Amino acid sequence: MSMRRSIGSRSIRDLIPAPLVAPILASVLILAAGAASADEPSLTPQQQQGKRLYDHICVYCHSPGVWGTNRLAKRMDKEHAVLENRTDLSAGAIRTIVRTGIGSMPPLRKSELTDADVSAIAAYLTRQNR
Repeated sequence: MSMRRSIGSRSIRDLIPAPLVAPILASVLILAAGAASADEPSLTPQQQQGKRLYDHICVYCHSPGVWGTNRLAKRMDKEHAVLENRTDLSAGAIRTIVRTGIGSMPPLRKSELTDADVSAIAAYLTRQNR
């Protein structure tokens, strides 16, 4: 039994000449990789961990349109309310705020987020600061 996929009475092998298969496949992979990297600049492993933690812990109060973001928008402005979009946050300030709390944000204990976790979140949130 042949494992060939047929299109009508023709197989894919009949439609694409063998010498063109590798260049076509390579082009598709390069285009897909380029599209993925255009969406989000590549993140370091620490920033990737910070994004996972942010999406798991922080996003419930700090994503667009939710309570924490709305409170920040009233205190500052809408542009600075979404933490992921800010470029003026320092890693030190983020670590201090997470540990001590600020306004209505409670402090997070080391049993909730380790120092490494907080540093990863800070690395993610400061990735655009250049």
